[in-house]
Amino acid sequence: MATRRAFVLLFLIALGGCFQQSGPSTSKLLPSDGVASYQVARTCRLSVAHNSNYMVVYANALAQSDYLAGNYPLAQGSTIVTAETDQPNCNGITGYTLMFKDVPGYNASAGDWHWQKLDDQRDVLQDGRVQECITCHASCSQYDYTCAH
Repeated sequence: MATRRAFVLLFLIALGGCFQQSGPSTSKLLPSDGVASYQVARTCRLSVAHNSNYMVVYANALAQSDYLAGNYPLAQGSTIVTAETDQPNCNGITGYTLMFKDVPGYNASAGDWHWQKLDDQRDVLQDGRVQECITCHASCSQYDYTCAH
């Protein structure tokens, strides 16, 4: 009987480990320097989306020229990031929204974009095929879902 109790206790301890909450994960899609290595694609402006925050849009080197020229679709590996704030001068970043052009077939119905919502420390709040992002950006499919115009 003691052996059975020990087995049940060990099983419950092991099972409990499967349900531990892990801490927030830092985005692997946004470099550790945040947007410092990206180029500004659109200067500070009020967004009607993104919780009506002010934002600056950044693009990585791969995306920059095609994004600004309107050459769509953007290449795989392109990354567009909005740095968001409630300040009209766009200081004091409160979070980021990131679009990463993933491998063909990743998210075919939404241009193969991988979305992330991040807090100001780059911790991931939402990741992947974020329905909120897909729904809003569907109206911009002619611009490869970037809503650049």
